[in-house]
Amino acid sequence: MELPKNAPEWARSISNVGLRMAELGSTPVGQLAPRLLLSVPTGQYASWLLANGALQAPIKLSSEPKIGDIVTVWLDKRLQDIEVRLRNEDTWELSIHSSRREGKLGVDRVPGVVVPCDTPKDRGHFQPTPEYRVRMEHVFGPTWPITYEQQCGSPVVVIGDGKEFLRLQRDELVDVAHDWLDAKSAISLDQDTHQVSNPERILFHPFMVFSPEVAKSHVWIRQITPRLVIVTRWSYFRRMDPSLFSGAPMIVIANRRVESNWNAIDETDEKQELGEEFGLLKLPQHPNGIFSRKFVSRVNLPLDDDDEESYI
Repeated sequence: MELPKNAPEWARSISNVGLRMAELGSTPVGQLAPRLLLSVPTGQYASWLLANGALQAPIKLSSEPKIGDIVTVWLDKRLQDIEVRLRNEDTWELSIHSSRREGKLGVDRVPGVVVPCDTPKDRGHFQPTPEYRVRMEHVFGPTWPITYEQQCGSPVVVIGDGKEFLRLQRDELVDVAHDWLDAKSAISLDQDTHQVSNPERILFHPFMVFSPEVAKSHVWIRQITPRLVIVTRWSYFRRMDPSLFSGAPMIVIANRRVESNWNAIDETDEKQELGEEFGLLKLPQHPNGIFSRKFVSRVNLPLDDDDEESYI
C-alpha cells in the first residue's frame, strides 16, 4: 500500500493522543494512575504514531540523584552509568577518564536518572555512530548530547509480542512516511531494533519494546517510570505484572480485528474515579472509526511472587 506524503487525519489524531497522555504526570504508589483504551479498526502504525506524539511531550526525570547513586548520563562522548561522587564539601561530580561534570550541592541538579540498584553492572554504554551524531546535531542543535540524555532518561515503552511486526511498522513510518512524524521524534525512533528490545539497554534509548513478561527475568526494571507506556493489546495489559511501569500513564490499543480485545470494552465499562486532572483532560477529537475510553488502575508496589493478576 502506498502511503500518502502528508499524515492523514486519523494518524494526526493518534499522535495527538500520545502527546496528551504523555503530558500527564507520574502517579505515586497507592494512587490511581491514568489509562486510556484506544479502540482502532486496525493496529497498523498505531503504536508508533502514539510514540511519535509522546516523544514530543516534556521529559519526566526521577527524583534528584544523590551522592552514591549510579546515574545514566552523557559523559566521555557516550551514554553510560556513572556514580555520583562528592568532590569536596559543597560540590558533586561525575567523572571518568578525563571527562567530568560537576555542580554545587543543593543548587545544581545532578543530571541523569538513577539506575535501580539491581541493574546489571556490565550493561555497557551507548555511543552513536558519526553519521547519527551529525543527524542529531542537525535536529537537536549543538547541545544534542544533553537532549539525547534527557530523552533516554524519560523513554517511551511499547509492550507487546510480535517484535518483528512492530519493527517493520516502525521502519516503514521512519523510512517511507517520514513526513508523518515530528522531526525530533523521527530521529529518536530511528534506533537499532535489537538494542531497544534488550531490557538491560533501558535509559540508553528514547524508546524500548518489551514483552508483557519482561519483569519476570528483569525484576529491577519495575522501578523505572517511563514517559508513556503503550500496550499493543488488551490481553498483554492483563498479562503484565501489576507493578510494571504502573506509575506511568498508559495507553492500551484495542485493535477491533483481534477478538480478544473485545473484552476491553466490558472490563472498563464500570464508572471510574478518574481524579481531577485526568477527568478534565481533553483529548483530540477522533475521526470516524476511532474512539477512546478513560480508566484507571492502582499503582502497586512490586510483588515478590508470580501473581500475574492485573488490577483495574
